[in-house]
Amino acid sequence: AYCTYYIENQYDKETILAMYMNQIFLGEGNVGLEEASRYYFNKSATSLTPAEAALLTGVIPAPSIFNPVRNLHIALARQKRILFDMANNKELHFEEKQIEKNFENKIEESIRKFKSIYGVEEVKANEKVRYTSKIGKFGYDRDFKINLAPDFNDSIRDFVLKKFSSEELERKSINVYTTLDYVKQEIAQIAVREGVDKVRNSLEKRRKEYLKKNNKKEAKREKEIISGMNGSLVSINPYNGHIEALIGSYGISRIYQMNRAEEAKRQPGSSIKGLIYALALEKRIITPSSIVVDEKLEIKGYSPKNWYGGYKGQMTARQALAQSVNTVSVKLLQEMGVEYFLAKLALILDIPYSELNERIGKNLSLALGSGELSPLELSLVYATLANGGIRVKPQKILKIVDSDGIEIYIPPENDDRTQIIDPIACAMAINMMEAVLSEEGTMFIKLKDDTRFPMAGKTGTVQSPRQAKKKWGGRSGVRDSWFAGIFPGLATSVWIGNDRGAPFPGSGSGNSGQVWVKYALYLKRRIGFEDYLIRPFDGDFVRVDICGETGELLSDVPDCKYPLYKQYYYRGDEPQKIVDQTISDEIKNDPIEFNIDGQEEGVDLGDETNEIKLPDPPAPPEEIEEETNLPVEENKEETPPGN
Repeated sequence: AYCTYYIENQYDKETILAMYMNQIFLGEGNVGLEEASRYYFNKSATSLTPAEAALLTGVIPAPSIFNPVRNLHIALARQKRILFDMANNKELHFEEKQIEKNFENKIEESIRKFKSIYGVEEVKANEKVRYTSKIGKFGYDRDFKINLAPDFNDSIRDFVLKKFSSEELERKSINVYTTLDYVKQEIAQIAVREGVDKVRNSLEKRRKEYLKKNNKKEAKREKEIISGMNGSLVSINPYNGHIEALIGSYGISRIYQMNRAEEAKRQPGSSIKGLIYALALEKRIITPSSIVVDEKLEIKGYSPKNWYGGYKGQMTARQALAQSVNTVSVKLLQEMGVEYFLAKLALILDIPYSELNERIGKNLSLALGSGELSPLELSLVYATLANGGIRVKPQKILKIVDSDGIEIYIPPENDDRTQIIDPIACAMAINMMEAVLSEEGTMFIKLKDDTRFPMAGKTGTVQSPRQAKKKWGGRSGVRDSWFAGIFPGLATSVWIGNDRGAPFPGSGSGNSGQVWVKYALYLKRRIGFEDYLIRPFDGDFVRVDICGETGELLSDVPDCKYPLYKQYYYRGDEPQKIVDQTISDEIKNDPIEFNIDGQEEGVDLGDETNEIKLPDPPAPPEEIEEETNLPVEENKEETPPGN
């Protein structure tokens, strides 16, 4: 009673109400009206409509029961009651009561509009009605607006807390200048969210079908799969190691934020083949034009299978990589030696050979990506290829400055120039991976003239293991989808997968590949690209024009279905024969348009399409700061994951 008397004598009614509304719990971890408004409706409390305000007001007495995320039907009933109570209150100037005799119709219209805006739907099952909506689906968006790079910033904070004592941090505030590019980070976040949402939406359709059939058990399983869907992206400047974009998760957790970009180790599938081929080229086991054979293999009881079933016989090495032929990749690893591959990978990741060997094992299935890597580690593999085989050390911090402007930390100069892979082999491998994104590859992309840019990369699809079928009600699909590649100035890997190891529809090209392409195209629109993919380097090499289909030299007139220009070879290894194949007028006159078509193994998304439709790129953040201010589980298997 005394506290009440004291507060009423110290503050006016409006101030007391404001303090109350700023501290009241409104469900789903939201404290205060402003936070709840942004969580449930993605808008400020000052912009709430009467219907939105009424729904939040209804939550106050019992936030765990009355909030619209947990019990939407109860929240809607309370909303309607509160709106009518407001309209009947003579002391309130409620806008719906402007025409006294029609206020009931006005309220019903307000509620209908509310339901339309937030997609409130009724799902009937076994004579029961369930409600679904978009209410409360904006929490991640709100959090990302506040903290665009939570995983990146958490790692910076961890470093600072280890580097400086609590006394030092309490004495002075500090500014941490990082390598993060906020434009790239924002675009990466949008692309990853859209990619994961695509899979989640497909699964949600399936869940609703189960509900309609009153199959609650399978609907619950589907919900578990949906909640396990996640994604990650890491984008590194290969020439200085700067991490310019890092997405560690689909959303922001309020309990524990797992940074999947660095902490999650998953099988990369066929996306590792870029390194396999680079090393095979370096040892001169193959050239891009070498004829290889896709045939059945039996190596000490191990028999790799192709994602398309069967075998295709003879083809060029370039075609084998473009079509992600598993048997050829295993042959290459066998010939170069697993130890050689592990030694090179250990150098790229800058970890001891023994540690890597213990972690991923020593077997031929490594050629198909059975050895687990994080998205950051896979990005380092491709950054090394883009950097001409020179080791790339990842860097996040540029400098730390105290409140007096004194630089209190500068990272050691990155002068490591360890040559891990020959630059000519890297250039050839990048050339060959351009075919992955061509008409002959597993992720065919066609671009209009004004959107073209050089790019190369590799898909990776890890099938859900057979034992997962029993756990997930007979479902089949993929467990991890990857795309790793290079476009001018950046090496980027994308992972979309299921934290629980559950199967989901899609493939490396259809899921992660689309995210990668969207990210690249958004960036090109916003900041533009250079017109080169491979930086100049020294070495005894030649560049010749060849036919991608036959691997032979082009004639003066490119009579070839897939003409390739300025392809790298070790001098003396270039093809000598001139192709005599004739290109058809249909191919010559084929219009260039943007399209993406996944042709590798995976599970269809039903009604979904692989075509990417790009809206306008996101606008720049209103106030981009160059600094970050800091105050004082999984299934493991040794079987090859497939394409």
